[in-house]
Amino acid sequence: MIYLFHVKYIVHKMPYCIIFKYYMLAIHNILRKNILYILIGLLSISCGDDILEPEKIDTAQNENFILTLKIDPDIVYLNSVSKVTVNLERLVHKDSLSSTVTMSMKMDAVGGTLDMHSYGISSASSFNVSISDEEKSQFEVLASFVPSSTYSTSSGGYYYNYKENGLITASFNGLNVSLPIKLVVPR
Repeated sequence: MIYLFHVKYIVHKMPYCIIFKYYMLAIHNILRKNILYILIGLLSISCGDDILEPEKIDTAQNENFILTLKIDPDIVYLNSVSKVTVNLERLVHKDSLSSTVTMSMKMDAVGGTLDMHSYGISSASSFNVSISDEEKSQFEVLASFVPSSTYSTSSGGYYYNYKENGLITASFNGLNVSLPIKLVVPR
């Protein structure tokens, strides 16, 4: 007895275009039945942008300046560091500023320390900002956030005396920006 869809019958008796047609019909039926699952999967992947982008940004602005704080990544292992960048942009010419503007910036961190990398800046607690006279002039500070913790080698090694959540802040002339940072025990 020969079945209509028997493998030998399909391969030897039917032209290849008909075989291709049956395969395409089968694929179409599978996709049609599972389209809801496919759309839900695509939607969940497209909504996960925070997972794919580890850089976090906070910005504050007034009529004279824009202060921007960036950390990359915002999740850091206790035995690693995170890059911290602070950018200050003056929106007006230096002569347009009032005399009450102090050119001093402060940075601080909770859950760790800031290791400064910019030339002429040794302490994050307070430092002077030198920016050119023209409008749209920028000043950038680069630092590393180093988590604070204690490591014990006994019992296979473990971390203790650390915070699970940290905070990095920067302030300049009444503008304040801050970003949380998650501290994670390495695997």
